[in-house]
Amino acid sequence: MHRALILVATLAVIGCSSTTEHGSQPLEAQGPAVAPALEPLAFMAGAWVQQQPNGAMIEEHWMPPRGSAMLGSFRRILGNGAVPFYEFTQIVAEKDRVVLRQIHIHGNFEPDPKRTEPMELVLERIGAESATFVPAGDRANAGELERITYARDGADMLVLTVQPKAREGKPADPPLVFRMVRCR
Repeated sequence: MHRALILVATLAVIGCSSTTEHGSQPLEAQGPAVAPALEPLAFMAGAWVQQQPNGAMIEEHWMPPRGSAMLGSFRRILGNGAVPFYEFTQIVAEKDRVVLRQIHIHGNFEPDPKRTEPMELVLERIGAESATFVPAGDRANAGELERITYARDGADMLVLTVQPKAREGKPADPPLVFRMVRCR
């Protein structure tokens, strides 16, 4: 797993700033075509941050779609500098659906023993600069999650809405809404 994360970080640097060996075009101008199912998700690409009232900060980074996949990462940094957890996410265009898979890692970079399998969501609907994902049936490992939605609010804000399921006989808790601004 550590090798895969190093590779992802290396590819991110290469894809954003390097040139070909002949120094002509940036590498990001080359490569396989983006899967058509992922093209509408390009609005998520970028580095996003939200300062929270309690002094904590959240960051979410999305690489642009390339080939049949997008990669994302999330971390929460507490006011004292501690990082309690990370999330690593892939969105993949499969034959007949778009799948979001996510793993959670503790701050000490050990897997969460309660979440040994990735959470798996499928694209429910796509709009102009918005995408909603819902649990993918029995294999979802989504716990109390009803859906998540990513939406752009202008050029420099990405809004992540996490909607919990209603519990038996009770109304659903209010959604968690993260309004993240683009890092410059």
